[in-house]
Amino acid sequence: MDWSKTKTIFIAVFLVLDLFLAVMFFNKYGAGRFEVIKEASIEEKLRSDRIEYEKLPVDAGELSIVTAKPKTFSKKEFLFYTNQTINIQNGETEIVSELDKPYDTDGAAREKIVSFVKNNVLHGEHYSYWKRDRDAQTVIFYQQFDDKKLFENISGLLTVQLDENENIIGYKQTMLSDIDENRDEEAILPAFQAIDALYKNGLIQPDSEIANAELGYYTLVQLTESQVLSPTWYFQLRKDDETEEIYVNAYDGSIYQTKKES
Repeated sequence: MDWSKTKTIFIAVFLVLDLFLAVMFFNKYGAGRFEVIKEASIEEKLRSDRIEYEKLPVDAGELSIVTAKPKTFSKKEFLFYTNQTINIQNGETEIVSELDKPYDTDGAAREKIVSFVKNNVLHGEHYSYWKRDRDAQTVIFYQQFDDKKLFENISGLLTVQLDENENIIGYKQTMLSDIDENRDEEAILPAFQAIDALYKNGLIQPDSEIANAELGYYTLVQLTESQVLSPTWYFQLRKDDETEEIYVNAYDGSIYQTKKES
C-alpha cells in the first residue's frame, strides 16, 4: 500500500469536509442574523417608542376617487324653512342664515346642535359633527358622502354660530353636489400602513398618542368649478399639550399636514 498517496487522499477528504461544514455554519449564521435585523412591524415600533393608539378602523377594502362641484342654491329650496332669514351669497354657493330667535342648546349640548342641523338646515342629514371652536363660538360640521367626511372642504362646510349663552343664532352653509364615483376602485392602505408612513417620516414622536383615526375624502385637485377628492386617512397626533391634525392619502401614503393646536 502506498501510504503517502493514502495520506494525501485522507487530507483532501478532510479539507472538503471542513469546507462543507464551514459553508453550513455560515449559511446558518447568515439566516439567523437576517432574522435578527429584519424590520420590526409598525406595532413593535410604536410599542418600543411608548406610542399609544386607540383601536383602529377595520380595513376599507377598495374605494374610488370621487368628483364633485359646488352646489348653487335657490330661494325656492327654503320655502318651508321658517323662523330664519335666508340669504344666498357668493354666486349662489353659500347660505347665510340668521334665526328669528336663539335656539336653546342646553349649554351647547352636542345632541341638541345635531338635532337643530337635521331639522333646520337644508340637507342637514348630509353633514356630520366635526368640532367646536370655543374662541370663535362656532360648531363645525363637514359634509359627508357614503358615511365618510369630506375633510376641510370649504365647499362642503356648515358653520353653526353660537351666542354668549351658547345658543344657536345662525349658520353658514356650502355644499358639494353631483358627487360621482370613478368606476375604477383601488385598494386602500390599512390604517396601520398609513401610520407607518407617518412614523417613517419622523412625524410621530416617542411618548405621544395617535387618536381619532378616520377614513374620509380630501381634495386632491381643486378646479374652478369642480374638484377631485381622494380617499384619505385622518389622524390626531397628541404630544404633551399639543395636538396636530394630519392626513395621509389612502392610496399612496402621501402626507398632508395641517396645524397644531395647544
